[in-house]
Amino acid sequence: MVKFFSKLMSLWNELDNYIKIPSCTCGIARKVAKLIEYDKVHQFLIGLDDEYYAIVRSQILAKYPLRSLNKIFNMVQKEEHHKKVMVVG
Repeated sequence: MVKFFSKLMSLWNELDNYIKIPSCTCGIARKVAKLIEYDKVHQFLIGLDDEYYAIVRSQILAKYPLRSLNKIFNMVQKEEHHKKVMVVG
């Protein structure tokens, strides 16, 4: 999962080099940035293995408003760690 997230971050960073959100005083740029963040969250969650991450994905998507991408990554990472501990224990 970490490799998948790292790959996505690399692709998103490369895309950010080409797409710049212009600044403004009306607040639209902030809304566009939030939409882009939500899109990244959904791309990340959709790319996770259905069998292994279905429950945590459903829990995350049930929360409103959605958390930041970093918080969601941490939630998924904690769930992954928990599952590994349960298998070993």
